[in-house]
Amino acid sequence: MPSIKINIVANLVGRIWAVAIGILLIPQYIKYLGIESYGLIGFYGTLIGSMALLDLGLSTTIKRELAKYQHQVSDSRAARDLLFSLECIYWGIGVCISLLVVLFAGLIATHWVKVETLPVHTVTQSVMLMGAVIAFQWPISLYDGGLTGLDKQVLNNVITVIMSTLRAAGVIIILKYFSATLEAFFIWQAVLSFLYVMVMRMGLWRHMPKNILKPTFSKAQLKNVWRFAAGMTSISIITFFLAQIDKIVLSKILPLSVFGYYTLAFTIASSMSMVSGPLSITFFPRFTKLVSIQDEITLKKIYHNACRLMATIIAPIGFLLIFFTKEILFIWTHNADTTSHTYLMARILVAGSILNALIVMPYNLIIAYGWTRFTIYQNTIAAIILVPMLLWWTSVYGPVGATFVWLTVNAGYVLISQPVMHKTLLKNELFTWYWKDTAIPLLISFLLLGSIKLLLCYFFPAFTPGLISIGIIFVFVFSISMLTLKNFRDTLRTILRL
Repeated sequence: MPSIKINIVANLVGRIWAVAIGILLIPQYIKYLGIESYGLIGFYGTLIGSMALLDLGLSTTIKRELAKYQHQVSDSRAARDLLFSLECIYWGIGVCISLLVVLFAGLIATHWVKVETLPVHTVTQSVMLMGAVIAFQWPISLYDGGLTGLDKQVLNNVITVIMSTLRAAGVIIILKYFSATLEAFFIWQAVLSFLYVMVMRMGLWRHMPKNILKPTFSKAQLKNVWRFAAGMTSISIITFFLAQIDKIVLSKILPLSVFGYYTLAFTIASSMSMVSGPLSITFFPRFTKLVSIQDEITLKKIYHNACRLMATIIAPIGFLLIFFTKEILFIWTHNADTTSHTYLMARILVAGSILNALIVMPYNLIIAYGWTRFTIYQNTIAAIILVPMLLWWTSVYGPVGATFVWLTVNAGYVLISQPVMHKTLLKNELFTWYWKDTAIPLLISFLLLGSIKLLLCYFFPAFTPGLISIGIIFVFVFSISMLTLKNFRDTLRTILRL
């Protein structure tokens, strides 16, 4: 069994690579297909994200149950029956979703997305192909959860790296040398999704507990896990509204080209999840263990170290993206028009994503304590506020108004939810979280990068930072930030002891 340290490295490499390669190749998609076609690809991403609502908490359920079963030989048949039962449900849902997308492809092409120059039949065929992709893509999350539950995270991330590379980079070869069309793009996605899901399925079943009996569909096993799955479904439904409703609404009211710019801006902002996601995975098991043994003294120390480390790493990345948005966008896209349409939205969305990253560790603490009602109430209130605000601000300010909604919701999490949470969990720690864990790391990066930007504007107005210059600036600010991190060595030792 691999050590937790190896799993941490595997998760970091796998997640960062999978996200990074997709982001880095977006300019190539725009180059070969155009911004309007990329808007349709953005709609596909929204569709995939929206359908995750129908996961019903099953991927998390299989992760939890297989983690319990893997050392219990006597329960091997139960584990296999549960996986087979959830597999049947997953594939059934995937096929139904696929058929619905294909059935309504014409209506989506003519009555939902706002086509400008793309032929309607091209959009219709592309949406139908999206349905095929969904059928194969859908069960991947189940197998991902199963491999994680069996502690096969290295294998899981190796498969993820290989398949994400083939899916993201391989399509560039198709577009460049064979057919620069949306249909070719989605056919490649369908083929790779089928290959991906088959490899994941084979990898999971190969490492399942052995039993001489063939697995069967078991209502009894489903009955044992339905309560937990139902709880996770409640959280998923509300999280869906917060994560996807803006894109669903904007895909309806904005022209595809404008929606493409918004998608591009949001992709930049979401790039910070490459850091916040792996850090979350790293510390959550530690929080859970300390909560279970009721060691609140150690928990407070680990919690503050984790929050401080998150802010210290996120701040240089986020503020670099805010202060040098135009330069980074142009280096990335090599397109002045795309840069001018995207930079303001990206700047605001990045600010919201900085705030979102700050609440990752508090959220992990809440889940470690099993206080799911707080998350449900918090996200329900946010969703109720978000939708009318989104419609109002978008109608007044266009897509830029939608970016302010993302910023406002996350500001509410930081300013309103945290005081409420800290009244119940880790009492008297709120000031430390606001000042030492959050404000100081943010201020250091803000002042350093703000000063550098002002110096360049006033003393070198003709100088346009390139990739190397921005890289040097980032390394300098990041190094200073990490050196000022209190208990930096203790924090690293904490991670290595996990």
